[in-house]
Amino acid sequence: MTSASKDTPQQLIHIASGESPVQWLECRVDSFTNLTGEQRCLLLVHDVSQQHQSAFAYQQEQQRALDYDRFKFALLELILKAQDTEQILVWITREIEALHADTYCAIVLTHDLGQRVQTVIAPSLPPALLQTLRQLKLEAGNGSLATAIATRQRVIVDNVMTHPYWEHHRAAALDASVASGWAEPILNASGEVLGGIALYARQVKLPSAAEQSMLGQVARLVSIVVDRHLSQQSIQTLAYVETVTGLPNRKKMYEVLQAMRSQPSAGEYIGLIYIDLDYFKWINEAHGHSVGNAVLSQVAERLQKIAQPHFIACMGGDEFLILLSGLATQKDKAAQQVWALQRKLAKTLQRPFIVAGQKLPVTASMGLCTFSGLDMEDTDHVKAADIALHKAKQSGRNHACMYEPGMQTEIAAQARLEAELREAIAQQQLEAYYQVQVDHTGRPFGAEVLLRWQHPSRGLISPIEFIAVAESSGLIVEIGQWVLDQACAQISLWQRSQKTRELSLSVNISARQFRQANFTNMVKACLQRHQINPNALRLELTESLLLENVDDAVRIMTELSQLGIQFSLDDFGTGYSSLQYLKKLPLYQLKIDRSFVSDIVTDSHDRTIVRTIIAMAQSMYLGVIAEGVETPEQLELLFNNGCRRYQGYLFGKPMPITAFNAWLQEALV
Repeated sequence: MTSASKDTPQQLIHIASGESPVQWLECRVDSFTNLTGEQRCLLLVHDVSQQHQSAFAYQQEQQRALDYDRFKFALLELILKAQDTEQILVWITREIEALHADTYCAIVLTHDLGQRVQTVIAPSLPPALLQTLRQLKLEAGNGSLATAIATRQRVIVDNVMTHPYWEHHRAAALDASVASGWAEPILNASGEVLGGIALYARQVKLPSAAEQSMLGQVARLVSIVVDRHLSQQSIQTLAYVETVTGLPNRKKMYEVLQAMRSQPSAGEYIGLIYIDLDYFKWINEAHGHSVGNAVLSQVAERLQKIAQPHFIACMGGDEFLILLSGLATQKDKAAQQVWALQRKLAKTLQRPFIVAGQKLPVTASMGLCTFSGLDMEDTDHVKAADIALHKAKQSGRNHACMYEPGMQTEIAAQARLEAELREAIAQQQLEAYYQVQVDHTGRPFGAEVLLRWQHPSRGLISPIEFIAVAESSGLIVEIGQWVLDQACAQISLWQRSQKTRELSLSVNISARQFRQANFTNMVKACLQRHQINPNALRLELTESLLLENVDDAVRIMTELSQLGIQFSLDDFGTGYSSLQYLKKLPLYQLKIDRSFVSDIVTDSHDRTIVRTIIAMAQSMYLGVIAEGVETPEQLELLFNNGCRRYQGYLFGKPMPITAFNAWLQEALV
């Protein structure tokens, strides 16, 4: 055998068959002379399909990467050109399908942070699978896409016919010739779910690392498109929507009124109901703004349910306005229609609101007004309804009032009084007066602190004239804190004397003051500052205050009573629901209201009520005191029925502390 030729030919060829993939063969021919001198050829064939396919796949991946880069640049250009969002998403799905042969692409956008399907973008998807996506329940385990959205994670299913996620969707997959499904959630910058993107391949396969990376990047690009769309919507609607409730805002309300002015409805009356939630600030302070916002949302829902189809707006914070159109052509009948809706609104708001497992009672003050469509230019009717609202608040909250022309003058007077009251606080014109409380022997055991205003030009002003203004303006909180501090300072002085060390002082606590988030800390700080015996301090609370939120009242009272502070229930018997809650409250005594005492001698019904209150207090081991005692006959009846403590003009009028201390020195012998 001779050596082979040095010029050995070799060639790379590919062979295809109908039943197997293309094969690549490397062929080499060696020529040689055998021992007999004959020329021979040796053909060497080597299968290099795997190496060639790897190289080919690499080239495909490189080309796909270039194509994907071009896709990204084109998409960013579309975004910058502010193209229609849906058109961009359709373009994305078609481009992804062009990059991945035998693959369908679908984009699903969701409502309510991934709770419900909003839109399906899948122009090439067969009808059966498209309908499945439109009706898809977004739960983990319910297909690749729903699972990705529910779990906020990538989901890869290589065989939809065997994977448990596709148990309920196999018929649709079979109809669409889909064999595998990959999905990626679409999240915004805050991690909130906007939707999901899915690729459905017609072969059973797993995505390569590059394909998985591409899927994640496309999802992020789609989130930019969707976020931009949502931002544009927000910008357009923000000017007219109150964000917490989702209702039209003040600006929108005035635009609607302006439109009605430009096209007045002849003869028909229009109505306004201005609503302000009572003591809503207390909910925010006691439970936090998240709870407050939840209450506002629920209020909006209830108003919409009752007041539709009338226009409803949130005027800011806890204020709402309802615009009633199409009322009667007679003023009286129109007013009756407005009152009828007001009663329904009040009833629905009186049901407790449930937020985070807590029952929160809410009431509302309402201002009403009606006007003809022909006289819309004459008055700012929103202002008129607001004036009526202020009048309702002055009536004690949870009231409603219809606007009347004279109210504006009255409200202006109240505004002046509020301004003067602010000045009175700053100039220290308020003064604490003291009215003695005695036992059945006539001996003083304490006093009640009462407030007086020494006006520089009008003289001494009774709290009857200014307390309502102090309450509605919020000044009562500052005033109440000052009165409590004065009382604790006086107790401290009394406790330094053997003669007065056993005296107690009663202080009235307003509803607004009691609801302050820092009320208990404020009381504790006052005790600490003056170093007094807490047993000498008695806080008087009204029935209505306690019944608005019994659980909170019990919590606050229990915390303070554990320090030794005593609680008295003022104006007892004037409410409606006291008896069923009385046993829950850590009370020291009941105070019989002066309205029952004043006619106790002549009115048998008042005598019966007084006897009942005294008997009930005794059975519950509570003390009882009667206020407003002015005659010996009243005193005798109270004593004969078991009342042993009294307060009223019969024993002493309210006095400044100097006069009261002088009187005490003679009384305490």
